[in-house]
Amino acid sequence: MDKKKQIVRMARNAVMLALLCVIGMFSLPLGDNIKVSLQLLMVFIIGLTSVSVIDAVIVTGLYLAIGLLIPVYAGFTAGVTPTFGFVISFVVIAPIIHFLNKLPIKNQFVRMSIACIVSLIICYFIGALFLALYLHLDIQKALLIAVVPYVPFDIAKIVIAVLVVSILNKRIN
Repeated sequence: MDKKKQIVRMARNAVMLALLCVIGMFSLPLGDNIKVSLQLLMVFIIGLTSVSVIDAVIVTGLYLAIGLLIPVYAGFTAGVTPTFGFVISFVVIAPIIHFLNKLPIKNQFVRMSIACIVSLIICYFIGALFLALYLHLDIQKALLIAVVPYVPFDIAKIVIAVLVVSILNKRIN
């Protein structure tokens, strides 16, 4: 790969990481212990637009590492919290999104939506499992606490991510 492409790729990854750090900090409180953040929206966008699986892992992995020390997680938190499993899942799902977005499905909206929905299910599983282990809950209770209230918001994030990436793809091409 030539130097110019390497520089553009590093700059793109840096911008995605910065956006994830900044956007990921903010959360909207919606009721008793329910806060909606835009972390997952950015992870969807990162996975759908990353140049390679490695880039998706690098960006989300650096986010995970930075957040262990600096409060860049939802609600301006840092370190290992009960919802840390969801942050761990970002490193897993971003490359899965990238990979699934390469499937030979002509309709880009369908392809991107499938990639995000599959990854969302994996995110829910990892996050709820970590929560259950961290708080000594059974998995059903963890799902009720950490997944069920967020499903409509996360579906909306998928729609937004697919629309944003579709617009970006049209502008770039």
